[in-house]
Amino acid sequence: MSVTEPARAMGEEILSTGVGRELLERLDEWTRAHPWRLGGQAFPLVVLESADAGVDAGAYVDALAQAAAAADIPHLVLSSPDAPERAADGEDQGGAVPGRTPPGITLLDSLSKPGAWPENGPAAGRYRFPRSDLVRSCEEAVRSAAEKNRERPASTTPTEEWSDAAVLLPWTRRPLTAPVWWSTVIVLVAAIFGGIAQGVADKTRIGTLLAVCCVLLAAVALAAGLSNRRIWLPILSRVGFGTRYRWLAASSFFAVQGSRGFGGRLNSQLEQINDALGIESARSAGARKREKAAKSWLQTKTFAFLEDLRARHRKLSFTLRGFKRPVPSVVFLRDITRRNGGAELLVAMSDVRSRRSELHPLLVIASVDHAHRADIDDLLGAAPAAGSLSSGKRSETLKKRYEDWIKSLAGAQGPSTQVTSPWLLRLPITADNPADATPPPLKPRTRPRWTWLWSGRSLLALLAALAVGGSYLHAQLTSTHCSVHALFFANTDTQLRRDAAGSRECVGIATEGVRFEQGPLSTTLGGGSAKPDAAHTADQITLADLENRIAAENAWVLAGHRPYVTILYVGMMTAANGQENSTVSTIRQLAGAYLAQRGNNRAQAGGGDDPLKIRLLAVNAGQDMAFSKIAADRILAMARRDRTVVGVVGLGRNTAESQKAIRRLSAAGLAVVNPVNSSDTLRALPQFYGLAATDNDEAVVARKALGGKRAGRTLIVYRSPGVEGNDYGAELAEDARRALAVGRSSTMLRYDGIDDIGAKVRAACRNSAGDPYTLVYFAGRTEDLGGLINALRDGGCADRELTVLGGDEVSRSRFGTGRTDVLLPRSMTVYYTTFTYPPNLVAGNRDTDNPFFVLARNELGIGPEQRSALLADGQMIMSYDSTSALAQAAERAFGTLDLAAHGAARAPGSASVTSGSVLLTLPNLSYQGATGLIDFTHDQHVRGGSGRRALTLVKVTGRDLGATPKAVCGQLAGGRPAPGLPACQ
Repeated sequence: MSVTEPARAMGEEILSTGVGRELLERLDEWTRAHPWRLGGQAFPLVVLESADAGVDAGAYVDALAQAAAAADIPHLVLSSPDAPERAADGEDQGGAVPGRTPPGITLLDSLSKPGAWPENGPAAGRYRFPRSDLVRSCEEAVRSAAEKNRERPASTTPTEEWSDAAVLLPWTRRPLTAPVWWSTVIVLVAAIFGGIAQGVADKTRIGTLLAVCCVLLAAVALAAGLSNRRIWLPILSRVGFGTRYRWLAASSFFAVQGSRGFGGRLNSQLEQINDALGIESARSAGARKREKAAKSWLQTKTFAFLEDLRARHRKLSFTLRGFKRPVPSVVFLRDITRRNGGAELLVAMSDVRSRRSELHPLLVIASVDHAHRADIDDLLGAAPAAGSLSSGKRSETLKKRYEDWIKSLAGAQGPSTQVTSPWLLRLPITADNPADATPPPLKPRTRPRWTWLWSGRSLLALLAALAVGGSYLHAQLTSTHCSVHALFFANTDTQLRRDAAGSRECVGIATEGVRFEQGPLSTTLGGGSAKPDAAHTADQITLADLENRIAAENAWVLAGHRPYVTILYVGMMTAANGQENSTVSTIRQLAGAYLAQRGNNRAQAGGGDDPLKIRLLAVNAGQDMAFSKIAADRILAMARRDRTVVGVVGLGRNTAESQKAIRRLSAAGLAVVNPVNSSDTLRALPQFYGLAATDNDEAVVARKALGGKRAGRTLIVYRSPGVEGNDYGAELAEDARRALAVGRSSTMLRYDGIDDIGAKVRAACRNSAGDPYTLVYFAGRTEDLGGLINALRDGGCADRELTVLGGDEVSRSRFGTGRTDVLLPRSMTVYYTTFTYPPNLVAGNRDTDNPFFVLARNELGIGPEQRSALLADGQMIMSYDSTSALAQAAERAFGTLDLAAHGAARAPGSASVTSGSVLLTLPNLSYQGATGLIDFTHDQHVRGGSGRRALTLVKVTGRDLGATPKAVCGQLAGGRPAPGLPACQ
């Protein structure tokens, strides 16, 4: 502190003078923060000259340096190096002494050496000078060559030394030692050609093998090239990636020297350095030649330094460092002379700026004492500056001198004007500078606040925020969507939802490889569970196997670039934990849709190879169709972005949610072709086409079981809608009550689920001991039938002859003595209605020419032995006909437009076959399906439907439990009579 305080007081005293105040004002103006236009301002090379012998111009430089330090202006204070002594021959060398670096170059090196600018912090990156390092390496190469040649004459050249250091020049001139790992490359190449020979021997496609081998060889060659800088560095430098080398090779500053190419210009520079340093033939070269070479080399290094500095202030850089450095760098030089190199450095800076017409963000403030003004004048080749700075002469103020300099700068750079060093602003200072008031300190220079948004700290904060926010977002995505790719890209066609039982289910459309079952096991067509396997057949085929096969078929459709339509199948493919067996009917329906897809697309599979292909997408609505709204949302979103979507198949469970979804899809203009939904009310929708008979039809047909007798005391058992809003049971029960005309003594018993039916039915049976029930109508789900039968037996209702009637849900159950079969008491007879009855469909060996049975055998391995287990419930064949009906409507629209006649170019995908054209075709659709005549021409779209759907009444007795169920009456689709059966109505 004892040293700093007097120096600061001296600086304040200097700046309190009139000239000092004005110099401080100009420094303030020149170094104000201009983040947007700093590069468009001309900064002078200021020389403060002592006009009188008693004036210390260096004190003004010291005072300004103190003010710059207080204002955080990036600056550097340099003391000129000691001037060299005269040469031995007594000749004034002007600093160019053989074997010694000229002082001007030494002074310049102190500006560009690493760590030369300590005030420059890491906020915008420390100053780096790659071009200066490059030209400095040339000096090192010259010295290294001279040292080696002294030991071993003519052993090397500067060019070779620089080539060894930079590893850039043509590497063929020197031996190339192969790396050790190249032996591995040779072995690998031998293995590649050995693989080719083996592939030819195995009759593998030679084109594929050659392509793979070429790719591998190219990769090996690329790895070998990138491992040796002698190979890749010249290439990158030529195309501009090695910027420092390209700068030396392509700059017009070197091009005017007459050498062509990088090598020629490099040799020219090395010769100049050799002459400048006077290392070889120092006496024969002569002082004049050394001075000329030293001047040329000084300008080259000055050019490199100024280019590096300009690059450090470039705004359009990755770090935006130009905006973070809104203040020019300032260099303070004290007491420059001809011999210490300071004057030569200023002249070199002025010459470079004039030759390149560049504006560099550098302000230089130097001082020269009175004793050396004549030396400076002789060096610059110009007369001393006229006049002097004085507080009493306002016309000679520093501001006016600066303005005049700016006005004359453009013309002064022209060679014809003969203005020496036009970038120098010489300011003579006289002793007549009375003290004035102390000037206010300069305001600290700070970087713009907004640039902190683009900095290392903000990057760390951003990375931390991204780490926390990204983790949270990824967790949210993985908890919401079934599939998340690359951390933050979720498949929005599917979502994860928690059902009423607390289980998480994947619902939505299976796209981009999504599989609905999350565990390793998948539900099979037979009702069990197994690991997915492409070799599975018949009842071992799992839901995952079906999804994989459908995905493969869809990929084939898209890869073929054929016209196609997209059909969506919607069903209940997942269930709550422990209730997976309730999804079996949906899985069988999906299998039927897949068979329709294969039959439409492939002639070799047993189908028709239609020109309009089918892309099938599975849609999961979850447990009891509870997520039908989400499924409908995803379907409508896909239909908006994909014009190939023409309709929907499925939605077989009649619940409140599924009805809402069907109504939304119908209102949006999408056809819904339903395989097994027997709702009475949905038939009135204009875009709804159901292949199943209605609940009313089932109840009316059930009267046939009474043989024309009046129903006795009847117990109608139906399932309550529950949380899923299941309307099937209540609707069917009401239809049965009307159709059977039950008396007042009959009971309408509603139960809430599989755990509730047993207790309520047993209680009803015990209460009816005096007047027992003779007829029971079951309007519940198939999974509840076993509980009903057990409760009837345990409660006493089955102690005498008892008739049980049921709808199509009963057809999904198997009666027998197996582990999953329903065991009937001997006194009980069960009648149920079914939409399909396989013996009707295969009568007269029709299974040999019925496409459905052919496809089921060829594609799924379902032969005659498996039919009773997998096809008796009719789920698969009804879904097959529904999908085929929609495909037939699209095919006919395709044929009506005659798109195939115009080639694939007129019908990319199926952009011309839309859901609207399919809706126009469906009312006129009538064709022979697997279950009979699929005829929509008589559909009036009224409540209850047309009554022309397939329906069969089947009888099963406890006495003949092991026998095949017997059909009582029935009809095929289209109202045609079933073979050998009377009509039910």
